[in-house]
Amino acid sequence: MTIWSPRLPDSDTPIYGRIADALERDVRSGMLIPGSQLPTHRDLARNLGITPVTVTRAYGEAAKRGLVESSTGRGTFVRASRREAAAIAEDIDLATNNVNVPIPEPSPAMLQRAGTMLVHGLYATGAGTERHRAAGAAWMGRKTDPSRVIVTAGTQHALFLALAATTKPGDTLLTESLTYHGAKAAAALLHLRLEPLPLDRYGIVPDALERAARGNKSAKVLYTIPTLHNPTAVIMPEKRRRELAALAERLGLTIIEDDVSGFLLDKTPPPIAAFAPDRTIFITGLGKAIAAAMRIGYLVAPDALLPRVQNALAASVLFSSPVVAEMASTWIEDGTAAKIVEQKRAEIALRGRIARRILPEASGDPRALHLWLELPRRWTADAFVEEARRRRVRIASASTFAVGPDVPRAVRISIGSPASVAEMETALHVIAGIGEARLQEPVV
Repeated sequence: MTIWSPRLPDSDTPIYGRIADALERDVRSGMLIPGSQLPTHRDLARNLGITPVTVTRAYGEAAKRGLVESSTGRGTFVRASRREAAAIAEDIDLATNNVNVPIPEPSPAMLQRAGTMLVHGLYATGAGTERHRAAGAAWMGRKTDPSRVIVTAGTQHALFLALAATTKPGDTLLTESLTYHGAKAAAALLHLRLEPLPLDRYGIVPDALERAARGNKSAKVLYTIPTLHNPTAVIMPEKRRRELAALAERLGLTIIEDDVSGFLLDKTPPPIAAFAPDRTIFITGLGKAIAAAMRIGYLVAPDALLPRVQNALAASVLFSSPVVAEMASTWIEDGTAAKIVEQKRAEIALRGRIARRILPEASGDPRALHLWLELPRRWTADAFVEEARRRRVRIASASTFAVGPDVPRAVRISIGSPASVAEMETALHVIAGIGEARLQEPVV
């Protein structure tokens, strides 16, 4: 809670009005940022020597000005003023699933080592130098064996390599009924059929996976995002992960486990790879965790699959950029990467709290980069996205993620991309207001 005790100048304005004026002044100056929780009515009254009723009137006046919003049982919070919101309500991106925080300038020593790789390291790295693979293993944790790590040109590239190494054209790829659109694109490029698996609140339904695998001889690979699933933001519990690992062992399935957003959690259930290491290809990367331009990913595969992955690497890019890998390794080793991750966790936690006050009906883990919003029946996902676009807010339709013809009435709303918390808040208020503004107009 913010420790805020306003300075109230002497004037003929009632005290509640002076408190509201002081609140507006401190919001405008940046002393109070959007999302800040204000003192309780009783605490502020005691600090100022006035009655709680006066504070209630002051907060009510501030709410009329668009400065604050109150939530029963939770308190009063600063929001962007209506005037500020109107000034930035153009082309706000809530479709790109990323979060940007300031990152440090590369040090001269780091640039020098990267330059050395540029001059002397070309055509000599393959799956990555020992140092780069060791950094990848350290990033993934769990005592990962560096000899089984392959450095890739980002997580999307790691996914492509995993699919290329485990499938052939015409095969069926099993995946969640809603899945990452980049996986759909990679599967299409490799001429794979996608078979959707139903989801419950814990992730993939094990019985459905078993039926699909037994019913289709070409369905030997499962692609899944068990941690902060894209787009539903669900975290699969350990029990379900163990069940999927056991099924993979029994049915002879290979699992491709995408952990691109796992960095947002300081504690998470063990990966599926921990329960089925000889059946799982584990992939992650630094694009979301560090910076979008840090196009470095890491893939760890069972020994039996490593040669196939390495062949796919050689056939696609020969090797990942040793210059970027050097920069990534330096930041992993010296702790810079961990500091950036902590900043991103804090930023997303703040944005998540604010977002769920504005859209309390949204679902998904609050530590995710995005919200999953199910829509009233009168909306289709695409129609809702188009209406948001008309109001200069971009979000992602469930059709982007749907595998098969069944598209739920839902949208994914990314909270990390806007340049500021205030801009995000403005866009979310636009989304919240869409239904209210067109309540009587059915959309089909």
